[in-house]
Amino acid sequence: MRYFLQGGKVWTNDEELLDEGTLVIEGNQIIEAGESSEVELTPEDGDEVIDCSGKLVIPGTVNGHTHLYSTLARGLSLPDYSPENLSEVLTGLWWKLDRNLNREAIKASALIGGIELIKNGVTTIFDHHSSPSHVEGSLGLIEEEVVDKLGLRSSLCYEVTDRNGEEGAHQGISENIDWLSRVNNREDDLVAGQFGLHASFTLSSETLKEVSSYMEDLETGIHIHLAEGREDQENSLNNYGTRVVNRLDNFGLIDKRAILAHGLHLSEPEKEILVERNPFLINNPRSNMNNGAGVADVKGLLDRGVRVGLGNDGFGFNMIDEFRDALLLQKIYHGSSSAMGLKDVSKMAFDHNYTLAETAFDVKLGKLISGYRADLAVVDYPTPTPLREENFLGHLYFGLSGNNYDVETVFVDGSPVMRDSKIVGVDEEEAYREARRTTEKLWRRISS
Repeated sequence: MRYFLQGGKVWTNDEELLDEGTLVIEGNQIIEAGESSEVELTPEDGDEVIDCSGKLVIPGTVNGHTHLYSTLARGLSLPDYSPENLSEVLTGLWWKLDRNLNREAIKASALIGGIELIKNGVTTIFDHHSSPSHVEGSLGLIEEEVVDKLGLRSSLCYEVTDRNGEEGAHQGISENIDWLSRVNNREDDLVAGQFGLHASFTLSSETLKEVSSYMEDLETGIHIHLAEGREDQENSLNNYGTRVVNRLDNFGLIDKRAILAHGLHLSEPEKEILVERNPFLINNPRSNMNNGAGVADVKGLLDRGVRVGLGNDGFGFNMIDEFRDALLLQKIYHGSSSAMGLKDVSKMAFDHNYTLAETAFDVKLGKLISGYRADLAVVDYPTPTPLREENFLGHLYFGLSGNNYDVETVFVDGSPVMRDSKIVGVDEEEAYREARRTTEKLWRRISS
């Protein structure tokens, strides 16, 4: 069976906007793409034609750092919670939430989070999980919901930390190792894994040394929060006499596969190490603003050649809005409306994010051209102004952002995971009812 997506405007992310394009999908790949009048393949019996007239077809977006478990925190009210810094945000909210996650809550948060990501056109995620009271098998539970049930391309990891004692750290290490073994045994390309670490300030040198000893054989990189708060640097300097990038680098943990989330408080020498080691640095602007954590020097890092990508740190589900806010925040940070342009943020969203995904999953992603995996979104985007190749980025960041559109259809790996704005194979109403029941019990545990 083949799918023919016909008649829409197709942004290929390959320096082309097809005015009235056709994409032909067979198996998990795009096998032909071009203007409809020039496409050679034609539908046959058994093929499905999807009319995209008046729609916009774009590559599915990548979320380079998220926390699905944060989904059930929406609306949570905690007494006497008025944090003054990132440490108080963590101890007052997130560490209360994660230690109360059980099997039921892990599955519900993953399912609802996955649904809402797909509904916003996200087709690949890099999730960073923590559930200290239910560590063993937790990543498999997420896999069941977001990969097997929803079809979302997912790289998962478990947060190793010493904040829950030596036994807790070893449980986290074992969960990562077990998960990475599980990834290698799957026959599809929908799952990948990183070795999850929380942050330097909750990790002992003994734990970092142990993690480092596994990395070469596992053929993966770490996924860690880096200098998100000033506390991370202060802890490293006071206890280890060095800054966080240097500390992690001393254990050989910063390399071209590493995912470093945030990177807000970095010295110039630390930035040079990132240039040399070539990791992925994932910016999460809206979460950083919400936590009052600070602003990363994204423009400066990009200009140095650092592979800065974008995530959301679990704050919402719309990556196009995240792209826009990354752009706006840099203008404020540098005090200039021209400090960062559309091409800069496009490099983050549609170059580095897809390079990250290709590195993790070892498949061709991010372009709507022949030979690439069919990960895409069909968007109803009525525009009052002309939409052309040369102004597409302006429409993306100032038209599509702000929810001025509806994602109607999403494909991942050649399969439709959402049709006519409905998730395929999932009773959404029941999923939300069950999530509310689960959340009520979770919140009671947090408050008790």
